[in-house]
Amino acid sequence: MERKVVSFRLMLTLVIIASALTATLVTLFFLFFDEVGLVEQDSDASRFYEVLDLIDSRFIGNYDLDDITDAAIRAAVASLDDQWSYFMTQIEYEAFLETADNTYAGIGVNVEPDDVYGGIRVTGVHRDSGAYTAGIVIGDIITAVDGESIAGFSFADVRAALRRPIGDTAKLTVLRTDGELHILTVLYSIVFIDPVSYEMLDGYIGYVQLRNFDVGSADRFILAVSNLIEQGAVAFVYDVRSNNGGRVNEITKILDFLLPEGDIFVSINRTGVENVTVSDEHTIDLPAVVLVNSNSFSGAEFFAAMLSEFEYAYTVGEPTTGKNRMQSTIALDNGGAVVLSTGEYLTRNRVSLFDTGGFTPDFVIPLTSEEYREALTYGPDVSIDPQLEKAIYLLT
Repeated sequence: MERKVVSFRLMLTLVIIASALTATLVTLFFLFFDEVGLVEQDSDASRFYEVLDLIDSRFIGNYDLDDITDAAIRAAVASLDDQWSYFMTQIEYEAFLETADNTYAGIGVNVEPDDVYGGIRVTGVHRDSGAYTAGIVIGDIITAVDGESIAGFSFADVRAALRRPIGDTAKLTVLRTDGELHILTVLYSIVFIDPVSYEMLDGYIGYVQLRNFDVGSADRFILAVSNLIEQGAVAFVYDVRSNNGGRVNEITKILDFLLPEGDIFVSINRTGVENVTVSDEHTIDLPAVVLVNSNSFSGAEFFAAMLSEFEYAYTVGEPTTGKNRMQSTIALDNGGAVVLSTGEYLTRNRVSLFDTGGFTPDFVIPLTSEEYREALTYGPDVSIDPQLEKAIYLLT
């Protein structure tokens, strides 16, 4: 991409007259820090302008004002020393919005950077997606797109390389866990991330997997449990392994549906004021076990902790991550967004899962990476899933 040279005088004029530049570092200081008296407007603004003036007058190369702005905002948020507060560029924010309602256009995978091979590692594959049909499985490492290596690409660069219109295909070079390379043709389509899947296991035990707590998850969960009860379910396994949380209103709706009367969510704002959400007396009075792992995050670990504190369910799996802060996503004028921790939440017994280092289940049963990959890929099967096997044992 051709880089544009922006003079300091032009930049300063634009800052003064254009509201589109309110996402600069100065604005970030004013919006998020000045309110609580952490910075002084004049000194910090002048220091920022001084650096820009030096770049304009002495820097030998070209620069992009958007890159400087993004870097400044990212650094400002990072300086808060809060692992749950972060900045998203326009591209990153668009990706965030695409999946927030459990529907997006793409190939149907969740990925994370792979530091060893330089590609992206598949951490989840959505059923009936192009990736699922092509045979991509959890643990695969995508190393190239249409023959072009993506080693060293940023997330934004990978996203750009993978972008296609619906109906198009891409040839992905995939490195398998056995060391073999495969070239798979993947179709792009509308992907619906069904947040809930369910089935009846032997012994009339209902199995319900909650993939996230995003839009629609509560209604889908209630429908799943109700349908299984109609089919004769006498007990339940609720699987929130690798669930990264979601929306508070979805979580509390599910807890209200399951649990008897009592406190189900305690939030605390920045001034220390406590707000309590209480469930009604309706409950699903059937034995249950919750499955968690180290990737059960935020709302998922809170879900397990609440069912445990109500003595409603046994818990099986691995200790969770430990989080107790709520975030607000604030859109910026430049198309990006800032995610800030704006509140805390506690369990019914006023426990902070961050302070405790996460939630530790009643029965700790680690899985190997291969066992976990197979469990997520092939669905509930006690022959390949020791955690599920323990849950069934407890219920029978």
